[in-house]
Amino acid sequence: MDELTSKLTDLYQEHYAQLLRIAVLLVDDRASAEDIVQDAYLRVFDSRNRLRDPDKALAFLRQAVLNRARSMLRRRLVARKYLPQLAVADSLPDDTGRGLDRAVLAQALARLPRRQREAIVLRYYADLSELRTAEVMGCSQGSVKSYCSRGVARLSELLGERV
Repeated sequence: MDELTSKLTDLYQEHYAQLLRIAVLLVDDRASAEDIVQDAYLRVFDSRNRLRDPDKALAFLRQAVLNRARSMLRRRLVARKYLPQLAVADSLPDDTGRGLDRAVLAQALARLPRRQREAIVLRYYADLSELRTAEVMGCSQGSVKSYCSRGVARLSELLGERV
């Protein structure tokens, strides 16, 4: 195993949980999030020979997760547009203390516009700086501040409390 392959393997083992959390918060589905993270890692791994700076592999991995999540959300929107609406929701969130909080938060995040949701997840859950969040999202630092501010205000409205 060469040094770059070893580094990417270590990177996967160290950051899998964080990348999975990001994906789960973006797509609100653990199984899909696992697929997204796995697929993103495979894409980065397959293109490792083109990676100019191995120290930036984590940044490429985060970007790949974000891009895959965006693609999945776009596919869901198209599918939802062409599927008949169901009269009753399939399941209720579980009511076990912590599970309820996560379910409520996930539902509230899902109701935010895509860019606000991405900014909040990357900024507060992935703990990226404003500058790094802006780079990952492909926008300005001011836009990240705006998305976060509006997103947190909307979450406060949806959750009925100050976030």
